[in-house]
Amino acid sequence: MLQTSTQVETAQARQYLYKLCKHFARKITVEFDDEQGVAHFPFGACHLRADHTHLSLRLDAPDAAQLQQLQQVLEQHLQLMRRAPDPALSWSHLP
Repeated sequence: MLQTSTQVETAQARQYLYKLCKHFARKITVEFDDEQGVAHFPFGACHLRADHTHLSLRLDAPDAAQLQQLQQVLEQHLQLMRRAPDPALSWSHLP
């Protein structure tokens, strides 16, 4: 299993967590509360955690191609929610 993580600095972290989880729950299994969530995609899982200043994401996938697919899904959805011109996030691979 491959893992990568990133953080988005934002005062709206909990709102983004809620919106992402509610949106993904229309098509996949998602468990979440006000501070954390897990979205189970067919190609991997996204673990979300929010506090007052950051939204943290950790992605788990069985291989590099599926991990990249998961990153793209999260970047695209965050770009829409944040109305950010650049969807790219700085991902760090975990051991």
